[in-house]
Amino acid sequence: MMLLAALIVLFLSLLFLIFDSIRAEQRRYKIAVYLTGDSVRSPSHLNRFFVRFGKEHRRELEQKMIEAGYYNTEWAKFYFPAKLLVLGIVSVSMLLIDMPMNNKLLVVVFSLIGVIVVPDALLSMRRKLLINRTSAQMPYLLDMMALCVQTGMTIEAALAYLAKELAEFDSDLCYQIKRTSDSAKIHGLDKALNDLGERIPTPEVRSFVLTLIQNLQYGTSVSQVLSDLAEDMRKAQILTVEEKVGKLSAKMSVPLILLIMFPIVILILAPGVMQMSLNFGG
Repeated sequence: MMLLAALIVLFLSLLFLIFDSIRAEQRRYKIAVYLTGDSVRSPSHLNRFFVRFGKEHRRELEQKMIEAGYYNTEWAKFYFPAKLLVLGIVSVSMLLIDMPMNNKLLVVVFSLIGVIVVPDALLSMRRKLLINRTSAQMPYLLDMMALCVQTGMTIEAALAYLAKELAEFDSDLCYQIKRTSDSAKIHGLDKALNDLGERIPTPEVRSFVLTLIQNLQYGTSVSQVLSDLAEDMRKAQILTVEEKVGKLSAKMSVPLILLIMFPIVILILAPGVMQMSLNFGG
């Protein structure tokens, strides 16, 4: 009975959200028609619901999708309705499937937790992987920018050129550089570089940003500095790999003890223990 009541409450809540979203959209449509005086074709109720539901969180969700590498933010409007759809399908399935009530309640609870937690956790995990992968490509970017500056390009021109050339090499790095180049044309290079450092908060990107900002402020030669910074980044990456390799011996000792040493000890001691038990038993 508790599960049935919970499903009824969930279903009524969904209906209320749909009805409230449709009414709010109708009010906004009437106000827009009144202000503009134009007769604009109103979209369907279902499309209005999918567009309006969760719109207060849509900007934040779009930012999360971009940070995770999903640059087509049109799918963000289906994110929250898809969660509700999955919950509705699971709830209806639990009503139709013959199963003990406790098992149904567990399935609904785990489905609720999975729908709420798992998608956001996957986006956060992909964001971390994307940041690490983009930071690992910074030495290559610095070498390319140093070559562009040596040929006579300005930093802005080098960013605009690399935003096109890096598309086949790394689409994620290309997006970050293109976004920085476009922002530099509007807000200035300082603001664009600081935004890049905030989007990818890693030591490699911060060093790159500080180097370019220092060049803008003091007018120092940046090509050799970028080459040296790229070499330092490669050395740091090699040291990180060597550190991980050095830790493997300590990490391998755990499965070695659990899977090899314990069975060997048991095989050695088992005959003596069995013999002693037989002697004492006799």
